[in-house]
Amino acid sequence: MGGVADIPTSAQPIHAAAKQTGRSLLWRLIVPTCLGVAALVCGIAVYAPHEVVDTAITEALVKGEQTARQLQTLRSFYSEHVVMKATQAGVSASPTYKADSKTIPVPTTFILDVAEAFRENGLLVRLVSPYPWPTRQGRVLDSFQIEAWEHLKQNPGGIWSRREQLEGREVLRLAVADSMQASCVGCHNTNASSPKKDWKVGDVRGLIEVVQPIEAILAGSRALSWKLVGGGTLGGLALLGLLLANAMRLIRPLSDITRSIHAMARGTRDQPIPHTGRSDELGTVARALQDLQEQTEERARAEALVTHMARHDALTRLPNRILFRENLEQDLVRVRRDETLAVLCLDLDNFKAVNDTLGHPVGDALLKAVADRLLGCIGETDTVARLGGDEFAIVQVAASQPVAARVLAQHVIETLSAPYEIDGHSVVIGTSAGIAVASHDGADPDEILKNADMALYRAKAAGRGTYRFFQADMDASMQARRLLELDLRTALARNEFQLYYQPLVDLRASELNGFEALLRWMHPTRGTVSPAEFIPLAEEIGLITSIGAWVLKQACAQAATWPAHLTVAVNLSPVQFLSRTLVLDVVSALGSSGLPASRLELEITEAVMLQDTETTLATLAQLKGLGVRISMDDFGTGYSSLSYLRKFPFDKIKIDQSFIRDLSTRPESMAIIRAIAGLGAALGIATTAEGVETEDQLRVVRAEGCTQVQGYLLGRPQPASTIPGLLLEFENKRSLAV
Repeated sequence: MGGVADIPTSAQPIHAAAKQTGRSLLWRLIVPTCLGVAALVCGIAVYAPHEVVDTAITEALVKGEQTARQLQTLRSFYSEHVVMKATQAGVSASPTYKADSKTIPVPTTFILDVAEAFRENGLLVRLVSPYPWPTRQGRVLDSFQIEAWEHLKQNPGGIWSRREQLEGREVLRLAVADSMQASCVGCHNTNASSPKKDWKVGDVRGLIEVVQPIEAILAGSRALSWKLVGGGTLGGLALLGLLLANAMRLIRPLSDITRSIHAMARGTRDQPIPHTGRSDELGTVARALQDLQEQTEERARAEALVTHMARHDALTRLPNRILFRENLEQDLVRVRRDETLAVLCLDLDNFKAVNDTLGHPVGDALLKAVADRLLGCIGETDTVARLGGDEFAIVQVAASQPVAARVLAQHVIETLSAPYEIDGHSVVIGTSAGIAVASHDGADPDEILKNADMALYRAKAAGRGTYRFFQADMDASMQARRLLELDLRTALARNEFQLYYQPLVDLRASELNGFEALLRWMHPTRGTVSPAEFIPLAEEIGLITSIGAWVLKQACAQAATWPAHLTVAVNLSPVQFLSRTLVLDVVSALGSSGLPASRLELEITEAVMLQDTETTLATLAQLKGLGVRISMDDFGTGYSSLSYLRKFPFDKIKIDQSFIRDLSTRPESMAIIRAIAGLGAALGIATTAEGVETEDQLRVVRAEGCTQVQGYLLGRPQPASTIPGLLLEFENKRSLAV
């Protein structure tokens, strides 16, 4: 439901915009359609009459030209084939042929007589010339004829036309050139009445003019134009009506679909989407909306599940750190209303051992059982959450704090410490608790959680299976640790680390045969920081791998300058084995220094063997394959030391200094030293006694068969620069030292 709840936030503006679109959609269709129809009608009204009239005039012009060309062709034919032959036969041509039956008409008269036939069609044909014969002296060219003469004289093959009013009528006048032909030249040049005596073939002697009335044509064209305008208007209105009808058919289903969209936006899921059965585009949209509705419902369910998973632990179904913090933030509001609450941070004791020995499925089942028991411990107003791994937390709201928190913590510790039956295994674990009370120990969720976590850290340090309330000095201690961490992160880059070397003396040969490299931190303001203080911190924050690689490289480089019979021993942290780069670090240190692998001794503790034994043994085998020596440090302090000696062929075992220190006070220490030395001799493994500080201790470990000794009696750790002098001094005093 969390995903669905987000939809109404934006639904209102979408709804308003959709309603506005619905009101304006019809107008968005009507206005463009009306404007389109009006533009169509106006276009027809303006363009159609003009175009129709132009078309009619063009047709009249074509018709007039055809007539003029026909008369031009007829005159040419008549002159060449009739007049010329008649003249050769002795028959004369005369314009008064009608009065003299023995003559034939001259070409001009013939054309004019023929043109009389065109009058029935309203055409008027004229032959005019600026060279009039005596019979036509009264004829004068008008302006049209003068313009036509000037044009056609230069372009005999062209035409000349013009619209004008003639005798109160609108006519179209058209003229073509009337040119001299071979049959005409001789006649005109020899005739005494000819106005010109130097004619040549092709000379333009006059015009053939066709006058065509066009009033009827224009009237018909205008009538046709108005019919087109009227038809276009009616067609546009019909189109408008059709579009509006279709628009209404579209708008109604769109309104229905819009209402469905609004319902979806409001979170309504039970209303069916209309018009899904249509086969047109609206049906496609409706079906798409139906699919969207189904997908939205599925997405809402998925979002609700994701939201739940994002705020709950998948294994135990308890609230996770995110939801726990949100609830804590809300619960802190109650503190401001004079109610109190406490936060308990819980960490399971020995849970890792369960995972390592019985496997993760049993560990997961155990976490579920722990969650069930915690739910049974809290009240109705309390909240329990899993913060991660084997860490849990409780918010307890009560009126009597810190008494209620103390009672709850004790109850939780007792409840979780009771045995569990998991998949046929009897499992026993414990828990530690840290408690912070609001608002005394913090006013915001982060501060209160931090303080409860610091109290948990103190409870675990106190021996586990207990609880501790937050105290102000805890914060100061954590701040000091934080400052130490910050300094430690920069110590390697600032060259603040230095190696000291403590002698290793062979008891059998009574000679110095090597040194153990011991790391020292020379802080510029803190002074020398104890390894017991910074090594665990470096392991915890992941710096020990890079520091260990530096130690290996530095120790090998310095040991390479010593006499060839001296070895160097370097301690390895269990965390270095987890980095998977240990073998490469050793190879790099040996390669860069040139130190033979046989002169390098790597010391490990039992903690290395406790983690992922198969992988650890494989790494140790790789190191052994390089030729380096492997020794078991602090032997005798663990639970499985003997089994480790069977699993891996160590080169040396080092007897922990606690047994050497207790020789004078605890007789069993002597027995342990004797047993370890005998075990080493039986297995062919060298034994080193650590922490020898007195002559009596030296005498005992020698008598019990230890092969090597190390301690303040034989030499304290010294910087590398003092080793040459130390070697000389040891050589001089060897008889006294051993």
